[in-house]
Amino acid sequence: MQEFVAAQSRHIATQSKDFRRLCSALRVLEKKGGDARISDTQLIEAVAERGPQTYQQLGEVLGLSSSAASRTVLRLSAVNRKGGQGFGLLTTERDPQEGRRFLEVLSPKGRAFIQSLEQT
Repeated sequence: MQEFVAAQSRHIATQSKDFRRLCSALRVLEKKGGDARISDTQLIEAVAERGPQTYQQLGEVLGLSSSAASRTVLRLSAVNRKGGQGFGLLTTERDPQEGRRFLEVLSPKGRAFIQSLEQT
């Protein structure tokens, strides 16, 4: 029984830390003057953890359609889909292994954003 309680306590502590990190990320994005959404923070963290990703890969990881992943990527890029200023956390690069495909990668600003979250 004590092992179960200890395991549950660790799980709750991890969930609490993840929640605090998510809230911190949302606050930072909102301060940057944007319409921050949970999917924004999930997507940026997915790119940080998994490395360069296509829209399709990001959609699969996050349970988003390709169009929803595309909209989220555009919000996190330098220019949003309406031509306004985005967050500038992602950049798009051509896939070196498949020239017709594009990958989303962290920009220098995106790497700094992730590092700031790791310190919270």
